[in-house]
Amino acid sequence: MVRMRFATATLCLAGLALAAAPSADIFRPSKEDQVKLGQRASESIRKEEKILPDTHPRVLFLRRVANKVLDAIPAKEREKEIWKFSFDVIDSKDVNAFALPGGPIYFFNGLIDKMETEDQLAGVLAHEITHIRNQHWASSYADTMKRRMGLTLVLTLLNANDTMFSVAGVADELIFNLPYSRKHETESDRVGFDLVVKAGYNPRGLADMMRVFAKEGGKTPEFVSTHPEPGKRADAIERRARELKVAVPEQRPLPANVRQSANGQGVKAGTKGGR
Repeated sequence: MVRMRFATATLCLAGLALAAAPSADIFRPSKEDQVKLGQRASESIRKEEKILPDTHPRVLFLRRVANKVLDAIPAKEREKEIWKFSFDVIDSKDVNAFALPGGPIYFFNGLIDKMETEDQLAGVLAHEITHIRNQHWASSYADTMKRRMGLTLVLTLLNANDTMFSVAGVADELIFNLPYSRKHETESDRVGFDLVVKAGYNPRGLADMMRVFAKEGGKTPEFVSTHPEPGKRADAIERRARELKVAVPEQRPLPANVRQSANGQGVKAGTKGGR
């Protein structure tokens, strides 16, 4: 999750509530609520940030690669999922990418500028898609609420016969700034690795991007902030790649029109992105 600059982007979520059975985690948003939160957060981004138009080569290529990664998910699993995936590019030099709960995924121009291959793009996409599919934001949100309210109160609420927790107060702070745990980042690396291999990409692309983040030094983005050593993550991905029992292709260079810088071509309140 990225630390965004949306000082004026407050999410008005009145009336959105979570109903839970006695044994459920009342602080964990349902899949339906995650989708609603992500869509509203995405609307705020579009009002505050310059988004590349749907017809831009970078956007078209991002969505094409994203579709290949999504198609690698088993059909039975895809049929059960309700996520509303969308893929867009923010016209900013920030070296980052992030996933909102429920499906929206954003890349920054600055990150794509650092990329050389399609496999690197696929690796980051698979990592972010895994954050959404494995509901990492919802888990982080629930853990944060429990810490804030205290264990005693949490246990009391969880033991109630009929409980309801309102998320009307959820705003941009918790949507944009809530960090993933090291467990979540490691899981996204691992599952994302498997996903790109199934999609026919070289998993070393994700390792390459971890090294890019490592070179950022003190400007390490939120994409890896909960694990301060992206270099070690790159090494772990490389080890798994060497142990693969199946052949993977060589990394494919990005098309020239995608590698061409796109700074200054974004527009505010662009058309709604899609898969």
